[in-house]
Amino acid sequence: MKLISFITRLKGLFKNPAKEQEEEVNRADVRENSLSDGIISSHPLFKSYRNLRSHLSIKKMLLYSLTTVILILSGTTSGWILVNSEKTVTQRSELTPQLKVDILGEEEGALKNTSRESSKIEQDQATQGKKQEEKIDSTSDNNPEKMDDNDLMQGIIYPHVSEETENGILPVIASDGRLPWIEYSRNFKRSDRKPRIAIIISNLGLSSTYTATALKMMPKNVTLSFSHIAPKLKNWVRDARQNGFEVLIDLPMEPIEFPQNDPGRDTLLTTLSEVENLNRLEHIMVQAGGFVGLLATHGSKFTLSSEVLLPVLKSIKARGLLYVDSRSTSRSVGPELSSSIHLPRAFNNIFIDKNPSAGNINTKLKELEMIAKKKKFALAIAQPLPITLELLNNWIKGLKAKGIALAPVSAIADKQSQR
Repeated sequence: MKLISFITRLKGLFKNPAKEQEEEVNRADVRENSLSDGIISSHPLFKSYRNLRSHLSIKKMLLYSLTTVILILSGTTSGWILVNSEKTVTQRSELTPQLKVDILGEEEGALKNTSRESSKIEQDQATQGKKQEEKIDSTSDNNPEKMDDNDLMQGIIYPHVSEETENGILPVIASDGRLPWIEYSRNFKRSDRKPRIAIIISNLGLSSTYTATALKMMPKNVTLSFSHIAPKLKNWVRDARQNGFEVLIDLPMEPIEFPQNDPGRDTLLTTLSEVENLNRLEHIMVQAGGFVGLLATHGSKFTLSSEVLLPVLKSIKARGLLYVDSRSTSRSVGPELSSSIHLPRAFNNIFIDKNPSAGNINTKLKELEMIAKKKKFALAIAQPLPITLELLNNWIKGLKAKGIALAPVSAIADKQSQR
């Protein structure tokens, strides 16, 4: 028994206190499950259990904290060593941008700032470019040949008496009833009771020299009529209108001598159908704009036929234009037909320079004065020949002293008597 007791005590000396406590706790848990709540809460073993659990939790927390601190210190130390190692510092230095400044000697001058020089050059180029563009723009405004056809007619064609067609711009009566021939007419003191003479210079535009001379020499109350086949027709019409002239377009009609005497392209012919002649009429009108009407040229055969002429006159009326009959034949039915359909009209009394001699021209001008004084209104047609323009210019200067007014053709529309 003593030996057994000694062995028991010896085992107790070598027992692990923690393990013994754990066994005790396990035994306490077993007992705890068998006891009631009131007894467990007051039992000394339960208190020892709680103390042990709390002690173990604190140990774990300390262990975790210590491990974390060690890891942080190790990482920081390794990073510092890596960043500040000799190899790392050398590589970082190579990647860092370096600014090199040359130290000048005592007699050396500073180099020019090329960036500023380049900037100045670019500014100068931009300024020069802008000036050049302005120069080109101003040149374009003053050079009709470089302008688009539509730009040429800006301010010359009035939108309210125009319409866009598939063939071009045509005159049309405005929605409020305004007529192109009145809208494009030159201002004239219509209350003036003096006899009126209208002068038309026809066939303009075919000769640049003659046309330019007419524009320069003729007073603004002279009416200018242009050929529809004239080169740069819109340029000429634009110049004439901007200089204050009233404008007509020549309308070629078949003469008796046709085809030996051929007025040219788009001539209205008695052998064509009504539609074909009206198509030619329209093609002539779209060649320009801003004109008060059409001057029938040649036509000694065409104007004899009411059947072929009437549809043409009706079309001119529908466009709100003025019809001027050159009366290539005294038997023309143009003036009479125009009056019958209430188409504004005027007709020629004298060809001034059929025989372009100074004596003949002066004689015709005196005849024109006599017609004006007798009938109050007269019209004459002339060509843009140098001799005609010179004699006309001198003659016109004396009209005021003779009590005769020089008038644009629109100012004698429907005024002339056929008797």
